[in-house]
Amino acid sequence: MCRQPAPLVSSLTRMLSVLDLFSRDHTTMTAEQIAEALSLTRTTCYRYTRELSLAGLLVSHDGHFMLGPRIIELDHRMVQADPLINVGGPVVNALAVAVGATGLLTTTYNDKVVNVYSYSGSSQPLPMSFGRGTTMPTFRSSTSKMLLAMMSRGRLQRLFNKHAQDPDCQAIGSTWLDFWRALQEIRQQGYAVSLGELNRGLAGLSVPVSYGSGELAGCMSLIFARAQFNRFDVAVLAPRLVAAADQIARSLSSVAGR
Repeated sequence: MCRQPAPLVSSLTRMLSVLDLFSRDHTTMTAEQIAEALSLTRTTCYRYTRELSLAGLLVSHDGHFMLGPRIIELDHRMVQADPLINVGGPVVNALAVAVGATGLLTTTYNDKVVNVYSYSGSSQPLPMSFGRGTTMPTFRSSTSKMLLAMMSRGRLQRLFNKHAQDPDCQAIGSTWLDFWRALQEIRQQGYAVSLGELNRGLAGLSVPVSYGSGELAGCMSLIFARAQFNRFDVAVLAPRLVAAADQIARSLSSVAGR
């Protein structure tokens, strides 16, 4: 029997994409709006919203759907159970306080770069547009570039082919070869720096965090006011961040071994 080719997007992935439609500007949506936004049939949209509602991921009122309480429940569970947060959080906190910065832990899935932990070590919180739970631009910021630099060549090429016309992608390299070389330079350097790429007046320094096996766990970043960052010698600061990331990696290895 000949196998049918697997669908490009699974039914589960398609269903969960309903949740991505909600935002500060779209706090509620009708079934008709959901169906139109995702090009779903009425039957499929009804099935998706019903299953998501049964799972607590959506709630409905007067014909309008909203994000459900299961999401915040899962968020709480992640804070309690995620090894990167539990192990890395105290390390990020200590270093952020020592240098007067905001510390971040970030991970990635598919094309998305998500901050999972944030801690302000400064007496004056920075005017950041990105913090815990926010999705970073895929090709902009020291955080995103560091995570990109640690990806395999095949995954990077797929990303480049998909986003080659994106100005942020072109800023790294206008051709695949230039894009690859720029990210390999960051990888060999061991850290990435960004100046005002997300918020004017801020600067970022990022290093990778790995599991004991060497597999990438995420990224650790320090965010500074630009004037404060200029007072540091990156050649001295970066090794401190690398040492902290190594400390997290060793602890993650111990957690994985339990």
